[in-house]
Amino acid sequence: MLSHTPLGVQINKLLHLYRSLIRAKLDYGCIVYGSERGFYLQMLDPIQNHALCLCLGAYRASPSPRLCVLANEPPLYIRRRKLSIHYCLKLSSSPQNPTVFNCKSKDLFERKPNQIPPLSIRVQPDLRAVGFEKRNTFIYSIPATSPWL
Repeated sequence: MLSHTPLGVQINKLLHLYRSLIRAKLDYGCIVYGSERGFYLQMLDPIQNHALCLCLGAYRASPSPRLCVLANEPPLYIRRRKLSIHYCLKLSSSPQNPTVFNCKSKDLFERKPNQIPPLSIRVQPDLRAVGFEKRNTFIYSIPATSPWL
């Protein structure tokens, strides 16, 4: 409705609405549902493509990679990987949560390629690609005294 008004709305305002309303819903829980099969994850791509078409005023038949470039938005699969990496890095700073780098079951999932691996195994190649090492993380600790004291 906003994109078809007589006066029109600026593209950057429409993209801001897309990022705050639609992309936020697509991103919510992507760490959990990101382990789903690719077929099911691709069902979300038309939502992003349609929203970007409306924001940019493009034709429906416009190629989705071009829409992403024009809107300066990454495709959803890249965004899910980025958010998963950020989540794992956040977890790695807490010594009480060693689950991300505790890959005891990696051999089990290598023997069964049809099984969907957990987040810790899926993120390992991406972390290696960026040169992440566990020893370089800062340990986050919660202070014993409350801040108001």
